[in-house]
Amino acid sequence: MIRCKITYRHTRFSKAARTVALVMLVGCTGTATATPDYPFSGRWRIDTTSVTGNTRPTVFQVSDRRFKRDDNPSIIADGRPHPVADDYVDEQTISVISDHIIREVDKIRGKLAYTVDYSVSPDGNILTCHVASYTSPDGNANRSTTVQRRVGPAKKGAHLLTGTWKRVSVEADARNDWILRLEGNRFSQRTDGGSGYDAIIGGPPVRLEGDNSGVRAQITRPRPDLIVETDLSAKGTVDDTFSMQLMPDGRTIRVTGTYGPDKKPTAFTMTRQAD
Repeated sequence: MIRCKITYRHTRFSKAARTVALVMLVGCTGTATATPDYPFSGRWRIDTTSVTGNTRPTVFQVSDRRFKRDDNPSIIADGRPHPVADDYVDEQTISVISDHIIREVDKIRGKLAYTVDYSVSPDGNILTCHVASYTSPDGNANRSTTVQRRVGPAKKGAHLLTGTWKRVSVEADARNDWILRLEGNRFSQRTDGGSGYDAIIGGPPVRLEGDNSGVRAQITRPRPDLIVETDLSAKGTVDDTFSMQLMPDGRTIRVTGTYGPDKKPTAFTMTRQAD
């Protein structure tokens, strides 16, 4: 789902910011009942320090004019656009700006989707990734910053980005806030940029606006305090599943779930910013 899916697509980067994170199912069946609405409606912000799950170190290889991240195919780092096979982008440009800086530009169907600036500290031990996502319907950027530290030795003769990095922190701007609305049997999740959906609880899947891959979201409400979102790929397979459980204080939502083809677990909390 930062969405985690934190869409912070670049929580996974290449296929990732897509947004993130997601959910322990507590019986993902059922429909809304006649019980009073819990105060889900409001503006909610992800506590990025609470995100758990996808903490595996990121591995970069940058040498011989090629750029590779984790298990993704390598791409020529010559500052020119190259086609890629990815659900979220179909063109990438990798530019080596200096010994410490690399810039990635991702496009989908000719439109700018993401930019990522990788900046390695002067001592070579801290990596700061500035991510901007332009996939919102309004076209404006949602920004996030991830800080990582080197956990493996630098490779002699390779770009300083080469190596293994472990996440230290994530920050996201207010445009990544979730704006939730629950009115009767209708539930919506949006951002300031218009990304998200409007769905009928227990109804058919609906398009997730701002997602380039054609994902559709289906909503159920097993309990008054629990809303479950199941994301279906364009092929109809389950992509991500996550649950939003409203805590008794009415100010906190606990989000848990699974995402990606490997159904990796993740969890995080959100706090109410406004009603």
